[in-house]
Amino acid sequence: MRFMLCALLAAWLGRGLDAQAPRGDLIERTLAIVGTQVITLSDARAAIRLGLIEAGGEADPVSVTQLLVDRELVLREVQRYAPPAPSEGAVDAGMEEIRTRLPGADELSRVLDEAGFTESRLRAWVRDDLRVVAYLAQRFASASTPTDTEVTAAFAQQRADFERSGTTFEQAAPTLRERLVASRRRELISDWLSDLRRRTAVVILPQ
Repeated sequence: MRFMLCALLAAWLGRGLDAQAPRGDLIERTLAIVGTQVITLSDARAAIRLGLIEAGGEADPVSVTQLLVDRELVLREVQRYAPPAPSEGAVDAGMEEIRTRLPGADELSRVLDEAGFTESRLRAWVRDDLRVVAYLAQRFASASTPTDTEVTAAFAQQRADFERSGTTFEQAAPTLRERLVASRRRELISDWLSDLRRRTAVVILPQ
């Protein structure tokens, strides 16, 4: 479910769960502005600590700013088309997924407090990510099915690996088709995101 979102955007989006702001750091500051939407330090801290983005093991708030900018660009586009809101059950499941990534039952409250986040704000984040996942799945569902020739070529490129595992072409073909479709979908999303960046005023503030 996670964006996924940034996961979809970064790689079809390691988690940076251990990055913490040092004592004495500012409680809040603006990292970027996308259109009229502000991305704050607390957004970045919470995203890192809760594993909401695919940021790498040594992530820090400044380094994840571009991922959060991309997420906001996609959200702006999603809001233009107003897809149906996810069910509260789906949001609950997303919240539970986040809790299971943390070491203890009370850890979520502690992390939210340290990051200057609230549980209601986190639920809104999860809800938005679910909307984005649904939107991307619908918008880019038409990634063309690869031809038999393309599947055969993909098998030939990986023939040595398949032969070592004893996998025949017939066994490998379904997986190869899925990989080719996923690759095309990533390319389409990457091109689309580049277009969103060109069309939207984005300011990333020096830190």
